[in-house]
This record gives sequence, C-alpha cells and structure tokens, in this order.
Amino acid sequence: MERFTAAGYACVAESLPGHEPSDPAALASLELKHYLAALERVRAAMPAPPVIVGHSMGGLLGQQLATSGPCAALVCLATAPSGPVVPQLRSLVDIFPLLPPFLLGAPFRPTLSAFSRMGAQDVPACEQREIFDTVGYESVRAYRAMVFGTSAVAVGPVRCPMLCITAGDDRMIARRISNRTVARHGADHVVLEGRGHWLVARYGVERVAGAALDWLGRVLPRR
Repeated sequence: MERFTAAGYACVAESLPGHEPSDPAALASLELKHYLAALERVRAAMPAPPVIVGHSMGGLLGQQLATSGPCAALVCLATAPSGPVVPQLRSLVDIFPLLPPFLLGAPFRPTLSAFSRMGAQDVPACEQREIFDTVGYESVRAYRAMVFGTSAVAVGPVRCPMLCITAGDDRMIARRISNRTVARHGADHVVLEGRGHWLVARYGVERVAGAALDWLGRVLPRR
C-alpha cells in the first residue's frame, strides 16, 4: 500500500468477514457471497469508482465487483478464476492434509510447510514464517465454491480496464488457468517469472507494485 499511497492513491485495505481477527466459528457459516456483499457495501460508501486490487481469492472477488458495479480499474494478482481450480500434481502432497476439514466443512488453515512449498516457495524462509503467522483460518464453503467452480464464482463481463499479474511459478493457480482468465476478459497481462503465488509478500513487492502503477498510469486519466 505504501507505493500506491506515495503515488497519490487514497488506499483502503478491507478485511473480509471473519478474518480480522480470525474467527473460525464465524467462518463456518460464511460463503463467498457474504464476502462479496461486504465489499460491495464498502464500495457503495466511496465517493468515486475505485481501483480494485485483489490477490488470489481477492482477485476473483475483484472480478465479481467489476461485474456488479462501477470500478475505475481492476488489478488481479495471481488471481483465482471464475471456474474450477484443478490442483497441480506437484502440490498434491501438501493438499492431502487439508482434505479432512475440506470434506467435513470446517474452517481450515494450512501448515507452515504446505504454505511455504505451495504458496511462498520463492520467498526467503524468514519472511515465510512472518507471513504464515498472519495467515488465519479460511471458510471452507468459500474455498469449495472456488475449487469446484460453482455458481457462486460466476463472473460477467468486466467493463473496466483489467490487468492480471501472474506468478510464473505459481503452485496453486496454474499458468494455463491464469491465461484463460486473461483471454476471457481481454485483460492486459504481466508474467513475473520465478515468482510463487504469494505476490503480496514484502519480497519482490517493488516489482509487483511497479508493474501495477505503470499500467494504471497508462489506462487511467492523468491524476
């Protein structure tokens, strides 16, 4: 956010329901539609259409927001698609331990080893631990919708400028899935080779923020 604030943007980092603080009891009944409704309320209170930046599931929610109402621009980082997410073979060993809560419907949290190998393998080990300590539980209902591509993840036409920044070595969202999202919406596309899924890590953030700000400078009216 510091780079965007320095560039003159008034930034809001909104937490999803049940996330800050992490509340497994609340997350047990929350679905993707509840997340979207909360974000739509935030947007409704804004004085002008916002630039939306979303990572992973946040990228999917950003696509839904850009469909449901006014947005100045949309930046999706390692975004989840509006359809099924097929696991990659190299990640199966880390996915299996998550199956019990996934099948039982209980909120879940990855282990440090799974997070480090699947989501942040390119991030220095010391920062992996720092990030993991901030990762709370997630609603399995929301994740089921995302993984299976149910109607809850439906996205219509995105009517604002859209940029997808893809992690070249993403072990959660395969590049072919990212390419489909780009093609579907006619989005501009930047691929950061060698990067893992956690593009919002402090490590490498200058490159990510720089790509987003350069693009915004081209597609938005001069500030």
